[in-house]
This record gives sequence, structure tokens and C-alpha cells, in this order.
Amino acid sequence: MTIKTTDVSALYADIVGSLVPYIEDQVLLPNATFIRNFYDITGDSSGNTIKIPVVNAYTDAQAVGEGNSISAVGAAQNDFSPTSVNLTMSKFGSWTDITQEGVEDAKESLVRAQILARLAGGISTALDSNGFDEAATTAGTEYGQAGASGTVLETNIVMGPDSLSYGIRRNAEVSHFYNNDTDTHNFRGTVRAGFKGLAANRIAKVSSNSSIASTTHVTSLDEFQQAVSNLRKDNIEPMSNGMYACFIGPATEFTLVKELNNVGASVPSLSDLGNQALLSGLLGSAVGGMFMRTNNLKSVIVA
Repeated sequence: MTIKTTDVSALYADIVGSLVPYIEDQVLLPNATFIRNFYDITGDSSGNTIKIPVVNAYTDAQAVGEGNSISAVGAAQNDFSPTSVNLTMSKFGSWTDITQEGVEDAKESLVRAQILARLAGGISTALDSNGFDEAATTAGTEYGQAGASGTVLETNIVMGPDSLSYGIRRNAEVSHFYNNDTDTHNFRGTVRAGFKGLAANRIAKVSSNSSIASTTHVTSLDEFQQAVSNLRKDNIEPMSNGMYACFIGPATEFTLVKELNNVGASVPSLSDLGNQALLSGLLGSAVGGMFMRTNNLKSVIVA
């Protein structure tokens, strides 16, 4: 099948050139601010799984008397014994069709914007959802609410930049074909990527009731403070601003917004923000965490 008109050919070329920048501006997790462990294996033939080494923690040095054997002090042993995790990349796809009449009747700018919104928006949401699901699965300790049977909890996440890894096998791309039987233009967007949590103690969960304005089974800043303090106690590396990333859902945002205002939560310099997703999602910083809103957290129904 071939593209029917030169106008659509130009539109297709514009969408191809805009897809990756659009996605990069919309995703929250695949961002150097939150994830330092990035693996790009596009263009090679190494399969879709990467084995990532995980460095073990070091121990503190011990006092050793003059002339005594250092190696005889068992508590001073500091061997490098890395483990590993496997990061597997999956394909995510989004598609949209538009009739030739739709192309002819609508402005080119509107058609372009809507195709990009559907393809790139769908892919960026899928990537973030996959990353937050992996973070929730990896997290070792729950500092939030257990909830009663039937309660739907949003799994808020607290982490540092070395908590998750991200790999990409195929950059986001779009293909187009024309169906002359239905007089329809078909656009297909795909990406192959994935996330992997590196260690349970590097990610904390602070779950809370996902029902907005609920007064039961809801979290508080105290629980986020506990999560942050324990990450710091375990020497989990914070972001470059010294804080941890706190990703919260809409109901938790509703619950915490008054507390954040009351403690005078500050907004970091906008020059530190990497893209539009960070800019629009940033709520402020408090209790050692930078709070970011997202609709893509994992939801759990309490049994």
C-alpha cells in the first residue's frame, strides 16, 4: 500500500519527526532526573534482556590496633560481591485511523496534533504505568495504609535515581499505510522498552485510599517522612538536589495538598526540571521528598 497524497506524505514525515520528542516530553519515569541507570541497545542483536549488576553495600571500617592484623577483624571485611537482575524489554503499541475525508475536512495542524496525542500519549502512558508497576512490585517496605477489604489503594512510590533501571530496544517509531478499500489512513506507533527494580530496599511504598476526599485509610506526610528517612538510613542515593522522588496519585494529592501548603512546601528551580511532564506534575518539596503527581500508579484492591 502507498500513501495516497503528497499532503499526507508531508503529514506523515512531520509525525515521524515529532513522535520521539513528543513522547520524551510527556513521560515522567524514563527521565535522567529519576533514573540514572539507562541502557540503550537499539541497533544491535543482543536480544531483549539485559543482565544488570547490582553492587552490594559496603561496611564501615573498624579500629585496628598498631601491629595487629587488619584481616583478622571480621567486621572490617568489605568484599565486592555483586548480584544481578534481568531487565526485559517489551513492545508497546498504539494505533489510530483517520479517513481521507477527515484529512480533507480538518486543518492539517489539528490532524497532526490529534494523531500525535493518540500515538505518543498512549505510548508514554504505557511506559510510565509499566515503570510504576515494576517499582511497586520491587518495593520492600510498605509505610502507608493497609486498607480494609475491598478498598482500592493507589501505590505511591518513594525512590532515588538508582532505584530503577530503564532499557530501550527500539526507539518510538510510527508507520503508515493506506487502505484503499475503506479510504482510510492507518497510523501505528510502537516502542520496545522496559524497567527493572534494582533492590527492594531502594524503593518504598506509601499506599493510600484511591477514593478522592476519603477520610479512611489515607496517608499523611508523616508516612512519607518515614519512607524518606529509611531510604536515607540505608544510604540510598538521593537525587542531585538531595531529595527523593515521591510519586503520588490524585487522591493522595488531595489528601496531602493542605499539609504541603501548611509546611511551606517549596518548588525547586524550574531549570532543574527535565521536561513538560515534570513541570506540570511538580507539586513541591517537603520532608526530604520532591512530590510529583501522576495518574499512572499501580492500583491494588485489598482482599
